[in-house]
Amino acid sequence: MSVRPHLVGREVCTVAEVEEVLATIDLVKWDDEVAHSYEDDLHRAALRAIATERTEDPAALAEAALRTLGVDFARWCA
Repeated sequence: MSVRPHLVGREVCTVAEVEEVLATIDLVKWDDEVAHSYEDDLHRAALRAIATERTEDPAALAEAALRTLGVDFARWCA
């Protein structure tokens, strides 16, 4: 699988879309800054989808997005 930047930073509404972004994060995890940026974008997009009721299963979408916490990369905050 190659990096799929067309999904990163985009609005996600389904668990399948979240899983594609998760796969991309896993591929770029060697670059902490990029992986963390993608993770932040994914969490914001999932929260927006839940808050605006654009997802059929809010709990499943949230659970899928939080799977990024299982991807091993350094998370830095300035």
